[in-house]
Amino acid sequence: MEYLNCSIDYLNSKGGLATAKEICNQPRLWEQTYLMLNERSNEISEFLKQVTEKDHPIVILTGAGTSAFIGETLKGIFQKKWKVPCLAISTTDIVTHPENYFIRSSPTLLISFGRSGNSPESIAAIEEGRKHCDMFYELNITCNAVGRLAEKNEGENSYVILLPEETNDNSLAMTSSYSSMLLTGLLLTDLKNSQNISPLMKRIRLYGEYILNNCLSDLKTIAELDFERMVFLGSGPLLGVAQESQLKVQELSDGNIICKHDSFLGFRHGPRAVVNDDTFIVYLLSNNPFVKSYEFDLIQSIKAKSGMEKTLVIGQDERIEDTGFDFSIQFPMGMEDIPEDFLSIFYILPAQIIGFYKSLRLGLSPDSPSRNGSISRVVEGVKIYDSKPLDNW
Repeated sequence: MEYLNCSIDYLNSKGGLATAKEICNQPRLWEQTYLMLNERSNEISEFLKQVTEKDHPIVILTGAGTSAFIGETLKGIFQKKWKVPCLAISTTDIVTHPENYFIRSSPTLLISFGRSGNSPESIAAIEEGRKHCDMFYELNITCNAVGRLAEKNEGENSYVILLPEETNDNSLAMTSSYSSMLLTGLLLTDLKNSQNISPLMKRIRLYGEYILNNCLSDLKTIAELDFERMVFLGSGPLLGVAQESQLKVQELSDGNIICKHDSFLGFRHGPRAVVNDDTFIVYLLSNNPFVKSYEFDLIQSIKAKSGMEKTLVIGQDERIEDTGFDFSIQFPMGMEDIPEDFLSIFYILPAQIIGFYKSLRLGLSPDSPSRNGSISRVVEGVKIYDSKPLDNW
């Protein structure tokens, strides 16, 4: 038995078995997550109608760290599908400035994502919403049956979606928990059609398995290159994936690789100054031809002005072969008919895998790469204070 082309004995000796196994389990867990959610689609829809059918509702997607990045990917998709304002606001922002985000008179749905469900800010954000909104609803999406988020199912205004047990990653880095919670969010945006997308889910699983079965050699080669900086670029829903990709490589390398993310267009406005000969750039291509026009303009601009950086492109386009990328991940089964939103599910795999191999390359233990303990699986030491009413400030 192997995971990421590494034997179990080797992974055990390096402290990387949990991470490798959790990365590899994702395509199977996506299917399990879909089937679970499909069975409960009517029940969940009834809960959501309490909010979405009210006048002028607001939806807030929240979490901390990786869980917050799920909201960054989903916010535009929710707003597009539900036709209501949707914001992605980290719990770490809500707990310090709740009055900036909650509107007392507006029906508000707070959708919380949390692997463990035990982050102090996650619970505090819910309490702040209850305090600052007259009509407040909570939907908690979590991987841990005994976490505090899972226990927050209190009355008709609360609902908990508990994901399959295996999504509750044991390793420090969130992998299967991230992609499974992200998939859950995507499916929530169109529950009435959940029974009709089984063929799409089979293809999503196929794309994930393609990366795991056919791209490991190149991803390991990338991880073994000597570079100090890594940049991930994505557009629309893939901007959130770029953000999570940045964190994944940075935390699995224990900060030895400094990472940045941006949109293709945003990168032109100053941030591209980070590109030098020691930079590796990962381009997460959309499958929308209109969007790709902007993306390839930026790619050509960077190539023309530098050309020394190393590059990986993920996606499908006839221009890839002529552009001179160092590495590419293309999908022989085609991607034109895949909804752009669903690219986010399997586009995260390369960064997870690169981060895993880079961790080994640096002599770290992927399951717990932080040598000085500065980051941990569940953040500790956060003291929550009672917020004051606005008229007391």
